[in-house]
Amino acid sequence: MKRFCLTLLAVTLAVIAVVSCKKEQPELPEPIYTNDLFADACHCLYWTVLGSNTDGTLPWMQFWSGYLSESKNNQYGQLGTPSRYTPIAQIYTNAIAKLDEVINMNKDPNQQNLPNVLSLGSNANQIAAAKTLEAYYYMFLTDMMGPIVITNTFQGKPESSPLAYSDQRKVYTLLDDVLNEAYLQFNTSESLYKLSDIAYAGDIAKWKKLNASIRMLLAIKLCDVDPASGKYRFAKAYGDGGMTAVADGLDYYFGNRDQNPLYKWCSNSLATSDKNLVPNMILVESMKTVKDPRMFAYFDIEGYKGTRDESSFPRKKYTSFYGEPFGLATNADVTAFSNVVCSINSKLLGSSAKIPVIPTARVLLVEAEAAYRGWISADAKALYEAGIKASFSQWKASGVSTYLESSGVAYYSGTALDQIAAQRWIASYMSDGVEVWSDWRRTNIPRLPVGPAAVAKGIDQYPYRLKFNNDPSTKYTSIQLDAAIKDLRGETDDVTSRLWWDVMENSKNTLTESQCQPPALP
Repeated sequence: MKRFCLTLLAVTLAVIAVVSCKKEQPELPEPIYTNDLFADACHCLYWTVLGSNTDGTLPWMQFWSGYLSESKNNQYGQLGTPSRYTPIAQIYTNAIAKLDEVINMNKDPNQQNLPNVLSLGSNANQIAAAKTLEAYYYMFLTDMMGPIVITNTFQGKPESSPLAYSDQRKVYTLLDDVLNEAYLQFNTSESLYKLSDIAYAGDIAKWKKLNASIRMLLAIKLCDVDPASGKYRFAKAYGDGGMTAVADGLDYYFGNRDQNPLYKWCSNSLATSDKNLVPNMILVESMKTVKDPRMFAYFDIEGYKGTRDESSFPRKKYTSFYGEPFGLATNADVTAFSNVVCSINSKLLGSSAKIPVIPTARVLLVEAEAAYRGWISADAKALYEAGIKASFSQWKASGVSTYLESSGVAYYSGTALDQIAAQRWIASYMSDGVEVWSDWRRTNIPRLPVGPAAVAKGIDQYPYRLKFNNDPSTKYTSIQLDAAIKDLRGETDDVTSRLWWDVMENSKNTLTESQCQPPALP
């Protein structure tokens, strides 16, 4: 018994000593998991579509793409430049910085084999996916502003290297180089952690298609400034294989983490909804002109002041739909359309809805343009029709065969470039707005009329770029910023300066007096 008591006492003292030692030791920081970092970076994707990550009041990309207008006021129709609502600085801190961290952790010999680092997948696939997604964000940023700052991690430089703005030509070359390198790193026999890869649920084959598709989106913009490089880069990416099936498209699914801003802005099912966003007249009338069945998937006939009688406004009748001009003179003019204008389809407004970021149809129609220009050995007409078919399939619209044979839609080589650009605009509805804005700057399609609200302020054209006012430029010297501005066409930090690849002389037109008047309902 005495021996047992002594043994029990010894064990007790040992336990106390261990507990005491644990209390005295400093707490170690929680390990950082790459799967969490990557998921955070993916969650920024919807900013490239709806343009805001703060209070959700300015989807300016959809305004400047000819997709949306306002039904309650004419605040944004004045074409003022977005500032605090644009997610430029936030993309650097919330997406690019976290993707850089994923890359660095997977390259660090002291970390790359730790469980928290391998939580997303193999080192090679993580690096390749992070670089691909980061390149997409850089394309988004440079096509908004022109010269931008590229991190040393993405460039493969030492972190101690000085940072400065890079002109857009250099940015495009770097993005193509890094994307080609990343493409070769992908290993399709493995996958990424499904729950953290909210873009493709771990499917490496789809990541490779996204990689090649981004390279094509970059290359096609070189057609007017460096066609030789554009052709070479495009052909390489096309040979690697871009998006072909609808499921290859890059989509964003709202869920528990993020609520769809469109639900807050304009859902008819939400009593507190602002309900200020409605389809733009330019898009609605363009689709009515060619009797495009996709408009029944894009829009609803429910006005924001009540549901119309379907006996007078059949849901499958083109004349039931009216859009709203963007940029009317007064709030009274804007609200005069409220009983007439159609609304965004409710499928896009759900709190957990899916929105397209890069639809497959856009990529196929970019390939159609490249084929027409002779950049790739492919049938431009076949790719044009494949792009339209993919869009119909994406939106579950019927009647594509009849549509492809209709006047104004049937492929005609004499107007093919305009047709391809017009169909790319229609097919990209509510997707990456900067890509669509880039198309307008490069092709002048669609023709976007300036409203009287902007004309009254002396503005006769939609903006060509964003100013540097929300870029993290405070980190860099005024000399560096001045050098970046001089790389713009126009050499001023203004919305009228053009990007390197933007040489199209866009036609200037304004809303006519009749367009500013709401149509009389039957």
